[in-house]
Amino acid sequence: MKKWSYALSVITLVVSLWMSGTNVQAEAFVERVAAESVPATIYKYAPSERYAASANYTLKANGVEIPVVKGFGDYDYAHFSLSKGPVTYELTILNTDKVYEYSISPKKLGITADKIVGTTLTFTAPSDEYLIVMMNSRATRLVIAADPAETDVPAKEGQGIFNITEAPYDVDTNGQNTGVAERTAAIQQAIDDAGAYGTDKGGGVQGIVYVPAGTYYIGNLTLKSNTALYMEPGATFVGTGKTADYAEHWFKDSMGRPATWWISTAFHSTNIRIYGRGTIDGNGQALHDDKSTNGTGMINNLVVPIATSHFSMDGILIRESSAWAVVPVRSNDLRFTNLKMLNSLNMGENDGIDVTESQNVVVRHSIGISLDDPYSTKAWAEDTDIASGKVPWPGQPEPVENVLIEDAVAWTKCYGFKIGQGVLQDQRNITFRDGVVYKAAVGFAIHHKYGTGTVQNVKFERMDVEDISGKNEDNSAWMTMFTVNGGNLGVGPVSGVTVKDITVRDAGESFAKINGQDGAMITGLLFENVYMPGSSTPAATLQEMNFLSKDYYSDVTILPVQHEEPLPRTNLALGRPAVGSSNDGTVDTAPYATDGDMSTRFGTKRGVDPGWIYVDLGERKPINEVRLYWEAAYGKSYKIQVTDDPSSEANWRDVYTTTEGKGGLETITFEETNSRYVRMYGVERATQYGYSIWEFEIYGP
Repeated sequence: MKKWSYALSVITLVVSLWMSGTNVQAEAFVERVAAESVPATIYKYAPSERYAASANYTLKANGVEIPVVKGFGDYDYAHFSLSKGPVTYELTILNTDKVYEYSISPKKLGITADKIVGTTLTFTAPSDEYLIVMMNSRATRLVIAADPAETDVPAKEGQGIFNITEAPYDVDTNGQNTGVAERTAAIQQAIDDAGAYGTDKGGGVQGIVYVPAGTYYIGNLTLKSNTALYMEPGATFVGTGKTADYAEHWFKDSMGRPATWWISTAFHSTNIRIYGRGTIDGNGQALHDDKSTNGTGMINNLVVPIATSHFSMDGILIRESSAWAVVPVRSNDLRFTNLKMLNSLNMGENDGIDVTESQNVVVRHSIGISLDDPYSTKAWAEDTDIASGKVPWPGQPEPVENVLIEDAVAWTKCYGFKIGQGVLQDQRNITFRDGVVYKAAVGFAIHHKYGTGTVQNVKFERMDVEDISGKNEDNSAWMTMFTVNGGNLGVGPVSGVTVKDITVRDAGESFAKINGQDGAMITGLLFENVYMPGSSTPAATLQEMNFLSKDYYSDVTILPVQHEEPLPRTNLALGRPAVGSSNDGTVDTAPYATDGDMSTRFGTKRGVDPGWIYVDLGERKPINEVRLYWEAAYGKSYKIQVTDDPSSEANWRDVYTTTEGKGGLETITFEETNSRYVRMYGVERATQYGYSIWEFEIYGP
């Protein structure tokens, strides 16, 4: 029916164009439709021998068998290219008897099964897309990384081409993790020669370093001005996993390990390009764990364009960094396209791309998978660890300005798309557009945690939030905006934020925030066409958008319709005395649960069950609702109890019980009762800690 409907609409449009006399337009339209209906030509790549085949899936694209690579515990992946046109996939799940269920993301594409036969799911995508497929709720999913076909493949040899496998470089493609110093020196010489050639020619000419298909274990490389590094499909740079092979550039305090810039640019360089369909594999876990040289191990930033300009990167697959993978630093006029950042979801601080103190940056058509934030912008102080290591960043601190991150897919346990945490300098004119949050603790955010810089003119446009689950600290929400005086570095304002044309399929396990601070307001907020889960009409209030924590903000506009915010009900617990079973420190924190301040919390002693807190309402009052704003340490099994006399355990009466506590904000309703004392009685903790509550609110009918 879909095909007939589409064909009918095409015929109707063509007829109307002809009748209106626009024959040329009709003919052009027919030609375009015909071209787009021809199945795409598939270009498959042989992966490095370093990679094992997936034990979960096999894949065909328009009948061509595509290698599926074993990735990490959460996903395997297939990487290839295709010409314009539709592609029909035949995805087979292994080690089961049939396909029971499936999902294909991004969901906004509306891709569904053409057919399911046994263990094979067949579906069609209209063009090259980065897809994530789940079948039978299997923990290991499939990432389909379909790139557009290459259009600018250079010659393998000739004037201005520096092929690393030919004389005088003679680099072997055999993938041996020996002779690393000599191999690295030879490739570096090719880079130096290419840079010298391009500089001598002038006029923007680049010498091209040609990297044929093969596996190359290498140390640090430095890219020079007027150089292009082309990586053939199947060409794979691999980290050795040995700390002795890498220079220390800085030391990451939070991880207690030195860090290296694996492939970086020369300071004050310009006109550099990395392109092709090759792979840059940091082998980060091995490097992180190798203590043979320094006793601590090491982490790696994989590609670091630093103090450079007019840098571009296209089509490269980035794999397994143990620190921030791609880190543009104090650079300008940068372009990243068709970028695939495939990191482990079980290695911390391995962000995808962090645009740091740089200007005029475009990241377009990409997928970022990492435990930490796949897409972020940051600005630091000169004495921050990352900026002041053995090789300090050159120049002075700079703002982040004019950044566009567009058509990106994010999968993470932290924030999908984020400004911050570092705002030591201003961040302005930053746009996130057409992004998909496949899975995250927070969909997108302004997290102004460190510094007094201003965040100004930020846009989140046409974002699609699919799955918000888990927590980052206490946050589990489709969006947050908040300031924190992290490290006592001060706070700064946020102004001019547009949130427009948003589809929220999952609002999260907790609540959204707009939390400025005294002297650091969040102002000038525009929400337009924000569709919350299950709603066919845009939200008209902040409450409908689940912004339940709000402080120090002003000037909010909601379009197309804005309603008055609902009058708050009277919180009977506000300011009332509270008593806890224990404390996780020397201070009595029970009063913090009723002080109306979301930055203070009550917490019981760690590792102890049961744990409880009760509130004295002062007199018997009718009540029928409790709201628990849990911190990260929440109750898996707990009760809400009431009494008029708390002196004996026997006096408490249950009005609600659960063994499936979710944390975040839990709104609990029960049959109306009259009581003076109300208690949360924790039976079983969800974490190794205690029971921790930001606010304990009580309401009557």
